[in-house]
Amino acid sequence: MQYEKVHSTTRVLTAAVLAARFVAYNGAHASAAAGGTADAQGVSEMAGDAGQAIPVITGYSAIAEASAAISAGAYVKPAADGSGRAVTGSATDHCGRALTAASGAGDLFEVEILTHVHP
Repeated sequence: MQYEKVHSTTRVLTAAVLAARFVAYNGAHASAAAGGTADAQGVSEMAGDAGQAIPVITGYSAIAEASAAISAGAYVKPAADGSGRAVTGSATDHCGRALTAASGAGDLFEVEILTHVHP
């Protein structure tokens, strides 16, 4: 799969993080339910353990892992379970948009990273 990384930042992890997952400002997997510093900053380009520094893609697009089927064009956000995987969001609650589809849990798809919108 391809993606177009325009910008990334280095995040020192506070917990183990898997590749292709939404990463929070606090250095762990992002969770839609948590908000604040647990809100998504971007998508991990690689896996890492607590204390390691990894690149987190914050600009244009990245490859993300889905936690369920996602249609191309759908708004997406991190799953509420804290896994950092993507789920379908809405126009009023999202941090990205699916550029390709995911047929189910574990599928990789391209996500366009957008400015966060939350209720």
